[in-house]
Amino acid sequence: MARGAGVFEYTRPMSRLFLGLAVLLFAAALPGRAWDPDGHEIVATIAFDHLNPKARAEAVALASEVAGPEKAYDPVTLACWMDDLRGHDAGLPYRGLFFPWHYVDFGLDPHDPIPVLEPGQDNETSGNVVTALKRVMVVLQGGSDPYVKSRAMAYAMASHLVGDIHQPLHAAAYYHQDANGRWSNDAGGNRVVVINGPVTEAAYNLHYFWDAAWRVSFDEASGRVAFDPRYEDWTHHDAELVRPLAEELEAAFKPDAGTSLSPDFEGWARESNRLAREVVYARLTFTENHKLARISAEYTALAEPLARRRIVLAGYRLAALLNATLGAASPGAAPQSYPAGPVNVMAPDAGVGAPAPK
Repeated sequence: MARGAGVFEYTRPMSRLFLGLAVLLFAAALPGRAWDPDGHEIVATIAFDHLNPKARAEAVALASEVAGPEKAYDPVTLACWMDDLRGHDAGLPYRGLFFPWHYVDFGLDPHDPIPVLEPGQDNETSGNVVTALKRVMVVLQGGSDPYVKSRAMAYAMASHLVGDIHQPLHAAAYYHQDANGRWSNDAGGNRVVVINGPVTEAAYNLHYFWDAAWRVSFDEASGRVAFDPRYEDWTHHDAELVRPLAEELEAAFKPDAGTSLSPDFEGWARESNRLAREVVYARLTFTENHKLARISAEYTALAEPLARRRIVLAGYRLAALLNATLGAASPGAAPQSYPAGPVNVMAPDAGVGAPAPK
């Protein structure tokens, strides 16, 4: 949603309070993830349970080909590979690449900037989740791509990005313009400080909240949000930890019979964007020109089931995609490859600089 006013319009000297606020804003804009690791593993668990025998055998074989920071992946933990590329393991192939492939910054207003949705202007450091999944699909169907180097890599990316695209704040951003008409946005909520985040967090942002919204609760005594501590250890991946909850969520939030599972990547992103417009931003209490937000018990009660429903739907759609590619009885002709993008293109923020990675 475009606005002409700047973010802050104070004219008084910077006070200690304002300085503290600035520190919080900086910390809150640090890189976030999509669903957190266990959330991604729930998506992958549901998907794996719905694969046909051929797709299941292919998934096991391909997952073992992908190098991980600890050990070889399996079809559940592989869903964390793209986030593992952000870690500190310098020996991990492709470390530090593909950050913008996790999200697409559709605005909240029809007049906001429109992202490029066709591959060709992207590369390993630019693009979005829609263009990324189009490239991935070509490789899963037997084609080639300048950036997605193998079928194992394509499977790893699909396992993660199908989850990403179902998180509402991976398909939405609040845009505004400054006095010179220059666009910027809130990086999918990464630049919105949640002032009543978990008591254990010094700074917490809206994007982080939605990454973990599938396990959120509200602590009435402190007035703060809280998260199920069973899923707080991100130092290693544990496929068995999430299985009971994956089965519970699928039983509660199985998609309706009429829900489309066909791979429509732009459609999936716009579906998430609609939820961001109608729930994520519309139901939230903002202060300080959209830079601060307070989470209520009512908001938490909306967020948790919505996030769980999106995770289950992502699992079903990932399974359908993999059954149609890895599990195809007779693969068709390889599709045409997308071209490489310019080598000097960096992650765009509506053409005006790079947003914080999500």
